[in-house]
Amino acid sequence: MKILRLFTALFIAAMTIAACDDTTDNIGSSITNDVDNISIKDQVFNVTSRSIVSGPVLSRNNTGMIGKVKDPETRTYVAGDYMTQFGVLSSFSLDTLEYIRNAHDGKIEADSCYLLVSYKTTYGDTLAPMKATAYEMSKPMSEDQEYYSDYDAFKDNWVSENNYQSSATYNLNSTTMAFKIYLNKPYTAKDGKTYKNYGSYVMNTFVDHPEYFKTNWDFLNKVCPGFYIKNAGGIGNVANIWNTELQFYYKIQKTVKNSAGNDSIVTGLAFNRFDGTEEVLQLNKITNDTKTLANLASDESCTYLKSPAGIFTEVTLPVEDIMKGHEKDTLNTATISFPRMNNVDNNNDYQFSVPSTILMVQKDSLDAFFEKNKLTDNRTSYTASYNKNSTGVKNAYTFYNISNLVTAMYKNKGKSENWNKVVLVPVTLTTSTQNNSTVITKINHDMQLTSTRLIKATDDPDKDYTTKDGKIALPKECDCIILNHHFNLSHFLVESEEYEEVNLFLPNSSAGKVLTRTIMDRNPAAVDWSGSYIHFQSLRSYAYYKFIKKKESL
Repeated sequence: MKILRLFTALFIAAMTIAACDDTTDNIGSSITNDVDNISIKDQVFNVTSRSIVSGPVLSRNNTGMIGKVKDPETRTYVAGDYMTQFGVLSSFSLDTLEYIRNAHDGKIEADSCYLLVSYKTTYGDTLAPMKATAYEMSKPMSEDQEYYSDYDAFKDNWVSENNYQSSATYNLNSTTMAFKIYLNKPYTAKDGKTYKNYGSYVMNTFVDHPEYFKTNWDFLNKVCPGFYIKNAGGIGNVANIWNTELQFYYKIQKTVKNSAGNDSIVTGLAFNRFDGTEEVLQLNKITNDTKTLANLASDESCTYLKSPAGIFTEVTLPVEDIMKGHEKDTLNTATISFPRMNNVDNNNDYQFSVPSTILMVQKDSLDAFFEKNKLTDNRTSYTASYNKNSTGVKNAYTFYNISNLVTAMYKNKGKSENWNKVVLVPVTLTTSTQNNSTVITKINHDMQLTSTRLIKATDDPDKDYTTKDGKIALPKECDCIILNHHFNLSHFLVESEEYEEVNLFLPNSSAGKVLTRTIMDRNPAAVDWSGSYIHFQSLRSYAYYKFIKKKESL
């Protein structure tokens, strides 16, 4: 791969956190003095980071995952199954029973019944043939316990191989973004009575016990405990399920008077459905190769964000260094960015997508955050979106002010071994609109196939983030250009088109931003690294501060 780096001076890579403090020791002492004694300082600190295997994650989610694919990074398989229950409205009712009986020789019957599995996104080859098997649950899962992504529905006796089941083959090349698993085989209820199909069982249960359909609890425990949807064959794609419906259709027949006053028989088709909703459980089971994930997490050249139930990034914040000498001061602003590293193989059509949103939460509070359905409080937890093209630090996740977190950590210094550690976690957000503003209502682990590498943060000032030898030296295969004047930009643009990766280290001035934007608009391979020295006018001034003024070792 040909790599080009554009400088105005020397490059020193760093992952930084910036802090501002307002000194408050002598407020009021200058009432009669024209000198303002409030001092404001900017400082830059190094953080450290490492990859950690997530292990199982809390599985309750609004979406499901079904399928099996090979991870292009690990070369191992990732598989997804899910369990869904169905909610019922208290107003549920069938059509006029007389009309149903008229069409079925006096019986209450469904002509067809199926699970409609609707997906919103896919990964992989949409034409690849897949097979899924739906098992009726033996009992509904308990609402008073938490389930993680490694749960075993069969081992824990929620599902049995002897349970009512049905399979379907499918692919994801459908304009309807859905596939069906038919439940038309005869169904034998717990009382030993056999029905034409699963829909007929539901209909007759309603006729005999309409009270079972008044609450979700009664419906789950006395009618339909839910279904476990298992990947039963095929490799090549995964569907992200947003809804699973239990639908059944039946004919109706009635006699009406025609315009001449004579009896006329009218037939039609009616249906009912039950949806998976937030009020009932929906659980994902994820199968990963944990050994391979551990090997990937040990890579010292970067850190990873990988879902579902894959790899998180642990970050150690330099809280003591930030607060040293400013214990009584107010930490005003602390900004931290995590630049992303581009994929090594950009020609792979099946690269996992980049996580769109990540959560920063204190390490000791990670499990409790999800188990207690917490939302970010901008004190001990925050979210950040992947910034690809907009203003700010590009190709990065930026948390613009974590000063409250740093302050809270300092107050709890030493109370646990993880007192100064946070974890970055891929998440999905559920939002609603209130008073013309968007409000986050729920935060879940991201159960989609995502992966990205982050620049590994280190407190070693001699670390080069782009090499593995620990030296500040540009790789031999890397070309460098120093842009001494903006008149040379046109020449650079022509030269840069020959490179597969272009790294920009231009000034944080208005002119530098214009140059950076011009280059990035022209060349999609270009990446802006000015966020590494965001609180300095240029890379040159940052290098002067670090290695000449502070006399740190190069």
